[in-house]
Amino acid sequence: MIELKQEIVERLSSKGILAYVAASIAGSGEASTAALAGLVKAQTGVMLEGLKELAVEAPDAVRASGRGKWQCGALMAGTGVIVQNLDSERYKTFVDDLYTYWNFLNPLIPFSLSGKDGAVIKRFLRDHPDWEREDITKALKHRIISIVKHGAASRSEPFYSWVGSLDKFAAGPINQYGRPVEGSGKHGQAISIEQQNSLARAAVLSGQG
Repeated sequence: MIELKQEIVERLSSKGILAYVAASIAGSGEASTAALAGLVKAQTGVMLEGLKELAVEAPDAVRASGRGKWQCGALMAGTGVIVQNLDSERYKTFVDDLYTYWNFLNPLIPFSLSGKDGAVIKRFLRDHPDWEREDITKALKHRIISIVKHGAASRSEPFYSWVGSLDKFAAGPINQYGRPVEGSGKHGQAISIEQQNSLARAAVLSGQG
């Protein structure tokens, strides 16, 4: 349950209120405009306008932090140091990486994040406290070049149906039988031409982490 201050709501337009809700859901930490838009299923352009308004009317709720990112709900300690919730920060970077992953595979389908998706993401992070952003982006890259159901990592398969088992891709891509693609052992299988092409396409994510 989120709490919105009435005195702030009264100063905002509908777009500003939408941004206020998204920032409140996000909690403390940094998030991209797209990630915040996904939390409330809004268009990125609408969210950007709302965030700009909110940053003026309620700078304690959100402020621009550069590179298209927004600092949400920072709590100022007595010394002036920003105190952030680590779990919230991990969640937002995970969402940012899923946004990049989704747009790479589905450039014509708007990114969105449902409450069910969010719950699975949070559960995955709780179950994998030692996973850092590099581990997540590496697993996502491996999934892109894996054979999953109908290929191309099941392009538009909802996040809640597979994020919980993202750790299966930690070591590398897997084939249609759920086995490692590389290797020449009894269950080994050479990388297919389709997967070799996917390896090149996956380079778009190489800068993450």
